[in-house]
Amino acid sequence: DGTTYLCGMDSIGAMETAKDFMLSGTAPESLYGMCESMWRPDMEPEELFETLAQCLLSGVDRDALAGWGAIVHIITKDKVITRTLRGRMD
Repeated sequence: DGTTYLCGMDSIGAMETAKDFMLSGTAPESLYGMCESMWRPDMEPEELFETLAQCLLSGVDRDALAGWGAIVHIITKDKVITRTLRGRMD
């Protein structure tokens, strides 16, 4: 019917849906608090990227297995914005 929705998959491929945001990978426990406190509905792409960047970097700093950054894709009705987010490398 053309309605958008948000979903993710767990490690065995089971689909999960959510109304607000999805978390996965090695650090979801480190991300939930930040995401729940900073995310809000109807954010503009730039505001969403800044919020996402702060949440990801906060989570990465708390989990040694999480890596040193991320490739972020913000998907809007008209385009896909892709940016590389670099974290600490020490």
